[in-house]
Amino acid sequence: MLSVFINVIKALHISFSKTNLYKLLTVGLISLFVCAAAYYYFESPVNPELGVGDAIWWGLVTSTTVGYGDYFPSTFGGRIVATILMLIGISSFGFITAAVASVFVENKLKEGMGLMNIKFKGHIVVIGWNSKSQTIIHELVHDNSDRKVVIVDDIERLNLDYQNVFFVHGDPTKDETLKKANVQHASTVIVVADEKIGNEGMADAKSVLICLAVDKLNTNVHLIAEVLNQENVPHFNRANVDDIIISNEMSSRIMVRSALYKNVSRALKELLTSTYGNEIYECNVQEQDVGMTFSDLSCKYMEEKNAIVLGIANGRLILNPGKDRVIEKGDIVIYIAQSKID
Repeated sequence: MLSVFINVIKALHISFSKTNLYKLLTVGLISLFVCAAAYYYFESPVNPELGVGDAIWWGLVTSTTVGYGDYFPSTFGGRIVATILMLIGISSFGFITAAVASVFVENKLKEGMGLMNIKFKGHIVVIGWNSKSQTIIHELVHDNSDRKVVIVDDIERLNLDYQNVFFVHGDPTKDETLKKANVQHASTVIVVADEKIGNEGMADAKSVLICLAVDKLNTNVHLIAEVLNQENVPHFNRANVDDIIISNEMSSRIMVRSALYKNVSRALKELLTSTYGNEIYECNVQEQDVGMTFSDLSCKYMEEKNAIVLGIANGRLILNPGKDRVIEKGDIVIYIAQSKID
């Protein structure tokens, strides 16, 4: 929140400098004191109770057109001074209001055109914009509306309806674009295959280049990539991709499961979407659970959390391990539940 306030102040400073508003404010302040002195000169003879401080206060409320009415000119000279001060005040505050409004309008335009630099950390970056990207964004936001997500693509403009989703325009194979999205401080990067290329080999080649660039900037990031051709998987492995999703293969296997077992596809759809039903989650094993057997842990999750434990991950994922498998420190529990367990 503090960084956002500082950025707004910096933007206002730049806007004020470009439009010479600092000079205008200086002229306004000088005019205020000159008119207050002139008001005191004309009004003090007919109003002995009027002080210098009262004259300055009158000048302030008059220049802002507030006009409380506690002091008002009764002489011809005082009224001329008041008229001049009101005209100056209306002009000055009109320019200031326009300058402040222009900052917010400019920021909104930059946001839609992807020209803003991302400053926050621990966010998710989605590289590539297509129908899959829209589904990814929808699921990420629905899972956690406070999660910050950044989309990177070379499309000219992208209007987003989500509060914490941002757009960065540019070539994602280049370091300067990835740095604008602050990839070096991101927690997760998802690389979606470029459907606009129209050639699976070329699309995968571009994705590999992006993954290499991401891995160069952030070796600790969790890197996920969509692969169109399974033959290209070794190239993604060399780019240190953590999760490789072969899109066509995944779709084919879901269809086969659906053909063999008619309700399996429904179960998969429910588990893979956050919009309804149960979802798949993971969490670090709690200290008090270390030393328990997998069977005892499953019973505990079912009784206390109404969750079904699918497996344990520790370096590698083991789904449905033996019931006597002992839970170790550092294990990650994979489970199904209606909501994430705190």
